Amino acid sequence: MSFRSLFSGFIFPRYNGSGEPSVAILRRLVYQGAGQRYGSDHLDDRVRERIEHELAIIEEKGFSDYFLVVRDIVRKASRTCGRGSAAASIVSYALNITDVDPIRHNLYFERFLNPGRVDPPDIDVDFAWDERDELLASVIAGYGEARAARVSNHVCFQPRSALRETARAFGMPDGEISAFEKRLVIASGSVGAGNTVGAGNTVGAASGTAGVSVADDDWQQIASLSRRLEGIPRHLGVHSGGLILVPDDLSGHVPIVHSGTGIRITAWDKDGVEAAGLVKIDLLGNRSLAVVRDAVANVRDNGFQLDEDTWHPIDDPATVELLARGDSMGVFYVESPAMRLLQKKTGRGDYEHLVIHSSIIRPAANRYINEYIDRLKGAPYEPLHPLIGDLLAESYGIMCYQEDVCKVAVALAGFSAAEADKVRKILAKRDYAERLVSYRQQFYEGARARGVGDATIAEVWAMIESFSGYSFVKAHSASYAMLSFRSAWLRCHHPAEFMAAVISNHGGYYSTLAYVSEARRMGLTVLPPDVDESGLRCRGSGTELRFGLGMIHSLGGVSAAELVDERSARGPYRTIEALSRRVRLDRSDAEALAGSGALDSVSPEMSRAAKLMRLLSMQADRETQAAYPAMAQGELFAAENPRGPATDTAGGAGSERRRLEAELRYLGTTLAVHPLALWPGVSGIRRCLGRDLPRLVGRRVTLVGWPITAKPVLTASEQPMEFVSFEDETALYETVLFPSAYARFRHLLYEQRPLLLHGLVEEDRGAVTVTLEGVDTTDNSGRWR
Repeated sequence: MSFRSLFSGFIFPRYNGSGEPSVAILRRLVYQGAGQRYGSDHLDDRVRERIEHELAIIEEKGFSDYFLVVRDIVRKASRTCGRGSAAASIVSYALNITDVDPIRHNLYFERFLNPGRVDPPDIDVDFAWDERDELLASVIAGYGEARAARVSNHVCFQPRSALRETARAFGMPDGEISAFEKRLVIASGSVGAGNTVGAGNTVGAASGTAGVSVADDDWQQIASLSRRLEGIPRHLGVHSGGLILVPDDLSGHVPIVHSGTGIRITAWDKDGVEAAGLVKIDLLGNRSLAVVRDAVANVRDNGFQLDEDTWHPIDDPATVELLARGDSMGVFYVESPAMRLLQKKTGRGDYEHLVIHSSIIRPAANRYINEYIDRLKGAPYEPLHPLIGDLLAESYGIMCYQEDVCKVAVALAGFSAAEADKVRKILAKRDYAERLVSYRQQFYEGARARGVGDATIAEVWAMIESFSGYSFVKAHSASYAMLSFRSAWLRCHHPAEFMAAVISNHGGYYSTLAYVSEARRMGLTVLPPDVDESGLRCRGSGTELRFGLGMIHSLGGVSAAELVDERSARGPYRTIEALSRRVRLDRSDAEALAGSGALDSVSPEMSRAAKLMRLLSMQADRETQAAYPAMAQGELFAAENPRGPATDTAGGAGSERRRLEAELRYLGTTLAVHPLALWPGVSGIRRCLGRDLPRLVGRRVTLVGWPITAKPVLTASEQPMEFVSFEDETALYETVLFPSAYARFRHLLYEQRPLLLHGLVEEDRGAVTVTLEGVDTTDNSGRWR
């Protein structure tokens, strides 16, 4: 059977090689890469058999060019993470498209490509977030603009945009619209939540919970009409990473348009281009790849030799232990509160279990996670049925991966592999429930025919349905877990360099403030930016972490780069006068440098205020000199010492408070102390500390907490509740607001200020949380109310 009959009508990119057939090029490169990956030119039989098996299918499908094109793209980047089902391929591994050994970790190639598959899969590759746009432009330019384009998104009206556009059509001013939206935020209890028009005269959260009264007739009509816009296409956007490459003119296959920013895109979205037979390559941005890149570079700059060819973090006991403790803030994919709690509950940090955890953490699987934890810790269990007993052994009888759905459907209900794969695909769709009806009936009938009882069938089917929305193929989880381990190894062995990279790349799950607090808890000293010491990015060394100039809010990127380039070319500035002579700064730049502490080391005898005044004065004199040369005075820049006051005579608590407020404004955090120091009322509160909570299980406590992140969810009865992470000076800790507490206190959770928390300390399988029963806030003077 030819590939044209298997992949009939699909248009593949063509590899622009040396004229050698792509099949031969691919085979040669795969064996070269396998020798490097496995450390020998004499590959063992298992490796050779796997390579030959995969190459036979790839060649039969006509997929060789596609692999070669992706390999060339990957080689352009500093660091990548090939993921998705392609990570199960030893060909991908040998070509350095992916980084997980599919033989060692028992990954199943046929989930990616098999003789019965009639649609070609795409290969998903992550790149460092700050390199991706340049890389995409390079690929398109190299391949030829006529043969390449980004994939579009059809952006539809969402509840909020529908409401705004309807209100504008009624002539409502933007200020009044924003004020109404703010009422919706309070009513829904979630910033940025999808708000919809409710029944009657209320506009509430999508869940249909309490809304706000709409007394005005115009707003009643706006609210009613806006619902009719929801889901209607609004405009074309650009897909986050989809790229189409063809061997001829792309406009002959799909209409081409330009986005609002001038990017060449297809007029059809990803489903449309795939239906037209175009094969998509997904090139996506990932912040954690930039974190690993920057941390590794920082480590090497500090004199540590890190050979990535022999770097195997998954075999490092200290890294395994760190992950088992859930001590993973900043670590890719395992830093969310839910994931850290899962790590603490399981107490397992090895690679194999992290692969499971990366997949089972999906929200719809919550009801199975506790059962999984109990079984992992030794609780006895029986397989759901003997027919599937061995299929789920590695995950203790719990379905974890997309492959599990397919395997169980085949083994228990007699589905063909193609039918099982259709079920797997449908589960990812929004309307999965309607589309699964016929397959559910087929599943029940097939399982009954094999003697399976209805109760067991219902339990298995419920577990299958828990994969709705999103879930991972095992190879995808394995790829992410490998990146997690690299991040965790760096945190474990080079904490200053790692946290510097996390903060430079604007973290992941948390704010700069939260990461700086974590750095202090890790024993690191966090230093302010410095015009004579800092680069653009944060840098770490030993137990110190210094902020970069690029992290200062209100300091222009061009000015920051000029400060670093000028210093590199001509040496440190040392004085305010030298800085002013050598670099042109506008007022906002000067204020940001002074307020952030970046000028503290130059002219150290002067106060921050005096430095700012001197800098502004000299910049104004320079502008005057440029505008009126005749007024210039020869001694204008002659003095190296300031003429203003020599020292800061203010001092005291007020001066310290102003310094902390300036840090919070310009850096998004305070450095040497926690922002709680800005609220004087905190010191007089009788309270427990976050670090002591494990010793207080079962007791009601009072805590002071700075809100870090929150996750609103719905209970089984569709009532809203929320998980909120707080921190104090000593620890990050997790809290829960059940529906009654959430309804009473949700409006207090969205401001950056400390809260006084009252609740019950509880423990579940080794993880400690606080169930909140009361929340108080402060006024600006720090008094609790």
